[in-house]
Amino acid sequence: MNKKNKSEISTSLFWKILENGGSQGVQFIVSVLLARLLSPSEYGIVAIVLIFTTIANVLVQNGFASALIQKFHADDLDFSSVLIFNVLLSVAIYMLLFLGSPVIAGIYKNPELTNILRVMGIIILPGSIISIENSYVARNMKFKTLFIATFLSSVISGSVSVIMALEGAKVWALVFQQIVYYFALLIILGIGIKYFPGLKFSLDRLKTMFAYGSKLLAASLIDTIFTNIHGLVIGKAYSEDMLGSFNRGEQFPKLVVSNLSSAIQSVLLPAMSKKQESKEDVKSLLKSSVRLSTFVVAPMMCGLAAVSDNLILLLLGEKWRIAIPFLQMMCFSYVFWPIHVSNLEALNAMGRSDIFLKL
Repeated sequence: MNKKNKSEISTSLFWKILENGGSQGVQFIVSVLLARLLSPSEYGIVAIVLIFTTIANVLVQNGFASALIQKFHADDLDFSSVLIFNVLLSVAIYMLLFLGSPVIAGIYKNPELTNILRVMGIIILPGSIISIENSYVARNMKFKTLFIATFLSSVISGSVSVIMALEGAKVWALVFQQIVYYFALLIILGIGIKYFPGLKFSLDRLKTMFAYGSKLLAASLIDTIFTNIHGLVIGKAYSEDMLGSFNRGEQFPKLVVSNLSSAIQSVLLPAMSKKQESKEDVKSLLKSSVRLSTFVVAPMMCGLAAVSDNLILLLLGEKWRIAIPFLQMMCFSYVFWPIHVSNLEALNAMGRSDIFLKL
């Protein structure tokens, strides 16, 4: 691998980590402020809604978007075809969510969930376009633009949510934080990359990418449901207070690990995909990624678990004490996550989404 490629990858990784760290840093500050203004129950209500919107977003955003990054020669027709398909799929999924929201509200015996689901479900629509923008960013290593867009979107949406919470909007402050973030990101990122593939559609191009993308979609769907199923169970079997406390406990280690893991995924997949014809280059990138992520994450997680009680009480207050054991457990769980992510991205880059799905 030549010095130019290494420099490009290093620079891209720097901006991707900065993008995640910047936006999540803002979101973290906002979440601390909101945690002091809102109750665990209100967080629990939004956590239930987020589970359904997250699964819906996986259906819309995963699969073809990753296939666009992995495909060796992807042109405007590929991007345009996926864009049209994603938008149409997002509309169909939103309609299902809109019609099914009373049923979900009935399961959790909370009528308020109906309107919250219908309003917050709107984020699926801009999310379908953002996934295409992200694919373009990844293929062209424009992570500096992504950093600016996500940082500004986080500041705007965070400011709106805090103001709404101060005005007594309660759970709706969290709802509009998500909505404002997605629409702000859609607009700012679109202006930044200055790219629109047009409105041409080719079913043949979709079929070409389906063999690869469908396996990633299935794998992401399985993983997302597995990751979020405990939230559905906690919200139903216990209480919204307990679910809110679980999510706050998970927030701290997840903030650190998801930042690094997302950077690894976003940078390694396009970088490895360009080198997919040389297994030695892919192995070299994989070794560097595992070495770096383990060196950074393992001591951070151990340290975070050690100070968990003081951290929760200092930042969130006494009403969130129940989140402490959840934080400690999740710290030890997340130690191994970046290694797992790096290995899977190597498989994706080699076009082996079938192995990804089996794993």
